[in-house]
Amino acid sequence: MVFTALLLQLTASLAGAHGFRVAAGKADITPDLRTETTWMAGYGASGRRPTGVHDPFYARALVVSDEDKTVALVALDNIGTFREDVEAIRRELGWTGGKKYLFLAATHTHSGPDTEGLWGRFPAVSGVDARYHSRMLKTVVELVRGLSARLEPARLSAARADVEPHGLCRDSRDPVVIDPELDAVQFLRDDGKSLGTLVRWSCHPEVMERGNRELTPDFPGALCARVEAKTGGPCVYFSGAIGGMMTPDVDHSKGTRHEFAEVKRVGERVADLALAAFRKERIEASGGPVGFESRIVRVPVENSRYLIFLPNLVFGHKLFHADGRPMGALSPYWLSLRHLMSFPLPDALRPRVETEVSLVRLGPVQLLGIPGELLPELAIGGYDGRYRFGYPLVDPSNPNPPDLKRAPKGPYLREKLKSRSGIIVGLANDHLGYIIPAYDFQVAHNRSMEPHVAGTHYEETNSVGPSATAIILKACDELLK
Repeated sequence: MVFTALLLQLTASLAGAHGFRVAAGKADITPDLRTETTWMAGYGASGRRPTGVHDPFYARALVVSDEDKTVALVALDNIGTFREDVEAIRRELGWTGGKKYLFLAATHTHSGPDTEGLWGRFPAVSGVDARYHSRMLKTVVELVRGLSARLEPARLSAARADVEPHGLCRDSRDPVVIDPELDAVQFLRDDGKSLGTLVRWSCHPEVMERGNRELTPDFPGALCARVEAKTGGPCVYFSGAIGGMMTPDVDHSKGTRHEFAEVKRVGERVADLALAAFRKERIEASGGPVGFESRIVRVPVENSRYLIFLPNLVFGHKLFHADGRPMGALSPYWLSLRHLMSFPLPDALRPRVETEVSLVRLGPVQLLGIPGELLPELAIGGYDGRYRFGYPLVDPSNPNPPDLKRAPKGPYLREKLKSRSGIIVGLANDHLGYIIPAYDFQVAHNRSMEPHVAGTHYEETNSVGPSATAIILKACDELLK
């Protein structure tokens, strides 16, 4: 009898070793305009002072474990979260190695607080409020720690849909490539009720433009609210390949444009499409190994503006010399002055910024984390026009059209994700700006990078540089092999 009981206990233990245990939740991270000095991020070289809060901001999380390894998938309603902040959260959790991993991404709202030190009162002056920033990081730690203590058995359901983008998202940079993929992953209790849902879609959360002065998470807030109301469980929203430039296709039919009614319309429409995907073809799993792997890479800072304001880049990142030595406290100031006085800074003196590329597996689901705003064509191709959705692949009036004969050939990232459900997540664990195909990386070679090169080349001025693309894609290949 004792032997039989031990055998049954061992069998149950082994059977449950790869069963999912999950918890989901959210915590408020809305800026307090009474006690915290808030500058709004997302547009131009300086911030905007908000007049109020239109919608609450949240940290949302799904913690998934197979009782061996644990991953916390966290989404923050902000413009971006730098790598050193992610590392600080990991240290506070005690998740700096071993069998637990934090995968954190920003929704990238353009009407939230400055969390990157780039949108203060004046250009090159930080708009980060230290009190708010500390509170935000502490809230994430408490949320993940609390969820980790109340995991429960769950099964996974994953679905995807190809979304018709008209009226939802468009591409404002040639060539027109719009990622139609909408991904949804849901964890369900035995009774079929939702523990939590993850939704991934590719579009900038910028329904509200620069003229807006009310804090809002933009359409991801409306999307998550809709999913939560319909399922009863928290919703984590991740941005996908939003470079390009993927921007909301707002409704002009009733004279509306960049208004809160459009925030609600876009968010709720995408939420409904995500939930509808589960009623069609889906992947289900009661368990599976939970795993993670990452590559730490160092990317040269080639953006002239970034080099001028190099001391600001120290906020959120470690900087290294080309030979691998960590930079001292005064090095960014000296290099910035050297670049400004004797333009350009030689390649050998350009600093390297440390970042992370990551891969998470949840049974049949893979999430590939990209530390920036990936242009969709690097994810799915589309140079042949298959993802232009009726728009001209290249605007006939473009004075400087991209030379598509030089465009990179496949296979592209999405094809390399071999799992049954492969999801590319942008702004994951860091934010290096736009990740642009090198063949069409064009900038004015002067200190200010102004004026923009003719055509559609704004994104280059908000990218760490052309070398980053090959380095990040190589790290992705290593992970996916």
